[in-house]
Amino acid sequence: MNGIWNEQQQAIRAHYLAVGRDLVRPTSALRDRELGFDRELWRALGATGLFGVHMPARFGGQGLGIWEFSAALEGFSEGCQDMGVLVSFVAQVALVQSALLSYGSEEQLQRWLPPLISGEKIGCFAITEQGCGSDVRSLKLAARRDGSGYRLNGLKWNITNAPVADICMTFARLEEAGANAISCFITETAKPGLTQSAPFELMGNRGTPIGSLSFDEVALDADSLINGEGQGLRVLYFGFLVERIFTGVVISGCMQPLIDECLQYSLKRQAFGRPISDNQYVQGHIVQAYTQLELLRGVVIRGLNELEQGRDCSTLASIIKMLASEALHDACLNAMRIHGNYGYRRDHYYERLLRDSIGLFFAGGTSEIHKHVIWTNLVAEAQSGGKHKDDLRLDAYTGEGAAA
Repeated sequence: MNGIWNEQQQAIRAHYLAVGRDLVRPTSALRDRELGFDRELWRALGATGLFGVHMPARFGGQGLGIWEFSAALEGFSEGCQDMGVLVSFVAQVALVQSALLSYGSEEQLQRWLPPLISGEKIGCFAITEQGCGSDVRSLKLAARRDGSGYRLNGLKWNITNAPVADICMTFARLEEAGANAISCFITETAKPGLTQSAPFELMGNRGTPIGSLSFDEVALDADSLINGEGQGLRVLYFGFLVERIFTGVVISGCMQPLIDECLQYSLKRQAFGRPISDNQYVQGHIVQAYTQLELLRGVVIRGLNELEQGRDCSTLASIIKMLASEALHDACLNAMRIHGNYGYRRDHYYERLLRDSIGLFFAGGTSEIHKHVIWTNLVAEAQSGGKHKDDLRLDAYTGEGAAA
C-alpha cells in the first residue's frame, strides 16, 4: 500500500521487508517440502519485535498503532512470500493476541501476552470441529463447572498451529451458562488430558502446522475463563474481524512482487521476435492482477480506518477476506501462465504460493459464507438502520490498549 505510509511507517515497512526476505524466504521451500515448523525462526521473528509492533509496551510490545503494524505486516509479507509462516503468524497475532488484549483481564494479559509477543511461545485459536466449520454456534466441545474451575471434553479439528502451540485459546459450550452459551478459555497445551496431533498432510500451506486438539477431562482454573461465562462469541467475532482485515494486508504484500516480476519478465521474454508483453492476453493477466490489488488495498485501508475508530466493520472485513483470497489465487495462476514451464517448476515460489492460495478459500470462512455475512448485514441495515454486535471492544487499537 505504498503511498499511504508516512515516513515512520515507510521505514517500518522497509525494515520488516528485509526481515522477511533475509530470515524467512531462504528456507520457505524446505519447510514446504518437509511439512516443517521452525521454532527457532519463530523466536528470531519475535526478537525483531514483529509480534508486538501494535501491542502495549508494558507487555513487551512496541506500543505503536494499527497503521504501523500494518506497514510492518505488508512489508514482511512481501519480503518472505511464505504463506505458511504468514498463516501461522496471523493466527497468533490477529486472533489470539488481539482477542486477548481486548477481552482478557489484567492478570491474563500479564501472564499470556509477554511470551507470545517475544516469540518464546506459540498460540492457537481453536474453533473448528469435525462437522462444525463456519457454523460456530453448533460446536460441541463441552465445558462443565468443576468446583471453582472447569473441565473440558471434546475435539478441535483443523486448527492452525495446534501441533506446536504452547498456548491455546479455545471455545466450548458451557451448558450451565445457557443452552446456546459459548465460553472462551485460555490454557497452556501442556495440560493433563490435552493431546496435540501431528501436523495434517495438506496440499498447501505446508509450513503452517495444522492439526487437532483432544480434550479429555482437561481441568482449568477459573482464571482460564475469558470475558465471563457464555460470552465467548463476542471474543470469537472480534478475532474473526481482525484476522480478516490483516489477511487483506498480508495478501496485498504477497501480490505486489508477483505483479512486478510478471511485468519485468513479460518485457524481457522474447517469442517470435518480440516481447510477450506485446500480446494483449499477457497484458490482460497483469492488468487484472494490478486492478484486483488496487481494489483490495482500497477496502483494506477503509477497514483499518474503521478498526482504528472502534467501529463494527464486519461487512468490510468479509469483503476484504473474499476479495483477497480470490485475488491472490488469480494472480498466482496468471503468474504461472505468463512464466510458462518456468513458473510451474517447484524451485520457484509461484507453484507453492498457488497451492497455498487454495487454502485461503476456506480458512477464515469461505467466500460463500462471507457473501452470506455481507447479505445479512445489508438486509439488517435496510430494515433497521444497521446491524451492530454489542460489546465488540474495537478500541484496543486506538492507543496503548487497556484490560477489560
